[in-house]
Amino acid sequence: MISLLFHPWTKYVVLMMLAIGLTTYGIHSLKQEAVKEVEHKATVDALRRVENAVRSGDAVDVSPDGLRKSDGHRRD
Repeated sequence: MISLLFHPWTKYVVLMMLAIGLTTYGIHSLKQEAVKEVEHKATVDALRRVENAVRSGDAVDVSPDGLRKSDGHRRD
C-alpha cells in the first residue's frame, strides 16, 4: 500500500484529481452566482411592478364626484 504513494504515476493522478476538483468548484460557484443574479433581477422587477401599481392606484380620484366621471369607455 505504501509503495503506491511512491509510484511514478501517483503525482499525475493527484494532479488530475486536483484539477477535476477545482473545475467542479469553479462551475458550482459560477452557477450559484448566476442564480443569485437572476433572483435579484426578478425581485427588482417585481418591486418595480408593485411600486407602479401603487402609484397608479394612488392617482385614482376616489372622491364621490370623481367616481362618477366618465373614463372614456362606452358601456351599454
